[in-house]
Amino acid sequence: MFNACIIGAFVIVYLFIGDNDKLFFWLPIIIILFIFSFTLNVGMHKEIHKKRMVENALKQSEALYRGVINNAAAGIALLNQDGHYHYVNATLCRMTGFSQEELIRLTFFDSIVPEDRQESIIHCREVWEGKYAWKKCEKQFQCKDGQSLWAEINLSTVRDSGDNVVHLIMIVLDITVRKKLEKELLHQATTDYLTGIDNRLAFMQKAQEEFSRSERYKRSFTMLLIDIDKFKSVNDQYGHLVGDRVLKEVVKAFKLVLREMDILARIGGEEFAVIPVESDLMMAQTVAERIQQKVLDVVIEMENNEKIQVSVSIGIAEKKELDLSVDDIFKRADDALYEAKNTGRNRIVVGSELVEDMGVCYGNS
Repeated sequence: MFNACIIGAFVIVYLFIGDNDKLFFWLPIIIILFIFSFTLNVGMHKEIHKKRMVENALKQSEALYRGVINNAAAGIALLNQDGHYHYVNATLCRMTGFSQEELIRLTFFDSIVPEDRQESIIHCREVWEGKYAWKKCEKQFQCKDGQSLWAEINLSTVRDSGDNVVHLIMIVLDITVRKKLEKELLHQATTDYLTGIDNRLAFMQKAQEEFSRSERYKRSFTMLLIDIDKFKSVNDQYGHLVGDRVLKEVVKAFKLVLREMDILARIGGEEFAVIPVESDLMMAQTVAERIQQKVLDVVIEMENNEKIQVSVSIGIAEKKELDLSVDDIFKRADDALYEAKNTGRNRIVVGSELVEDMGVCYGNS
């Protein structure tokens, strides 16, 4: 515009150069137009420069934002209402092994293990609908290579200017190492280090769970307490390493009799506990007899060709109507075991009658 005004001014001056009256009339107008055009042109240039500066600042800000997001230690994703990924950062891609294009084609629910999906759908719906401002949970992602990744997930909402939810924002932290450590610590806390079976803590927890289940579904519940006879003499005569070997072999004998669903634990030095799941007193008695025979079959050969054999005493107790907890049954089984050991050992005390069968006595508890 500025250039056009100048050209126009020169044309007018040229046309009226010989006419002073017209020249004096048009000259002020030309000057005013020139000043207006110059001012307008300067203003436009400033506005264009300012707009370019704002655009450059926005580009730099967006580049910085994307750099921070993509290099964050956590995986970050935006989810649509149906759970589809709207955006995923590079960290989440590295965690799962999928590219951004591959994840965008999936839903969040597709990318976690099947057993976690239904609960995850509920969590997302509750946050989207405003029941919770945010939700934290632990889920397992299915990685592209077939491995699973434990993650701590934080869900919250992204809202527009009208306070309407437009996306869920999901922050994903890799806690696989922590979960493995927790599992190992739990294993150490609940497992007998020598025999590899449950320890007393794990047994009492599982026993209480099984007791509660038997109450709920009106099923049988029995418990066996087992003690290796004269085990102290084995330790004193042959040493603790041989004693440890005896314990391991006895546990192997137990496992030959018990089902995978049954509960077996070492609850003391040479004392063990068994819950034959959903077994009545007769079935528990049969289990005890088989255990006793399998232990008698164990022969441990020493380097000097000496052979060691051991026997076990067993006390059995059955759940009664007045029992309030598993402790009541444990005490009766312990009393029965005490009687078995004090009435000759290598016995099974199961009830009110004393019967001799194949050299094994069943005594009064």
